[in-house]
Amino acid sequence: MIPRFQLPPAKAFLVAWGAIFSALIGLFSSLAQLFPTWEITLGTSVVLIIVCALVSALYPLLCARPCHLPVEDILPEEPSAEPHLVVQCCTEEKYVVQSHELAARAYPGVAPLDLIEYRQWLRINPNILACLINRHQEVVGYFDVFPLEPAFFSRFLAGECTEHDIRAEHILNPEQAKLNKKLYLAGIAVRDPETALGKKHASLLIWALIKYLLYYYAVPGDKELYAEAVTPEGERLLKRFAFELLSPAGARKDRAALYRLRLSPQALTRALTSIPDWSNACKLIWR
Repeated sequence: MIPRFQLPPAKAFLVAWGAIFSALIGLFSSLAQLFPTWEITLGTSVVLIIVCALVSALYPLLCARPCHLPVEDILPEEPSAEPHLVVQCCTEEKYVVQSHELAARAYPGVAPLDLIEYRQWLRINPNILACLINRHQEVVGYFDVFPLEPAFFSRFLAGECTEHDIRAEHILNPEQAKLNKKLYLAGIAVRDPETALGKKHASLLIWALIKYLLYYYAVPGDKELYAEAVTPEGERLLKRFAFELLSPAGARKDRAALYRLRLSPQALTRALTSIPDWSNACKLIWR
């Protein structure tokens, strides 16, 4: 499919024109091969070439029409009296599967966590997975936070273990998790992040994550949040929220840099004031 250009530069126009022109010439050439009895004169060939050139220019010119208002950026969803987005902790199979599929798309080249093993973790602690769900009951974003058994977490922080070494016995139940001082942000992703709606969901998900930490782990306090940077976008996000580099990628078994954020009152206040308050657009449902 030819890309849809908005105010394309001359080079982009020529690329689009050339692609369509080549396709049309190829089509007519194929037809001529299929019907060898057709008599195509020099004049007919010239006319066909001119027609192909004009038609090829039409599509890029139409796509270059300037946008009057960026509707999707201003109002990416239909207005509603009640929030139709929900962030909730999920153990339901359909949401777990959808979040697992979203993680696989968001982190290409990174082996996803074993779904069978993940279900066992949810039975121990139903609060580790939070999903952003739209009005169609679709998961359009998620994050998961693991409270890990201290001895295993120490080996993980040292770079000796990876996410794929986590087992059910390493997941703390909700009561144990409240007393634990270290948390691991395993993943966070939204669907279609390049769109205006996806960007809104990303901001909303960060807001929900902060609210989640406040609700479940009584932060601010002396807790610490750890996360690995497995994508350039993820690393920029961690740096933007003042995570500090704890261990470079080359020093770790999984070859992913490890970052840490001390969950101080200042850090949380700074994070909340840097993003919109989405309470009117999203309902938070915690267990």
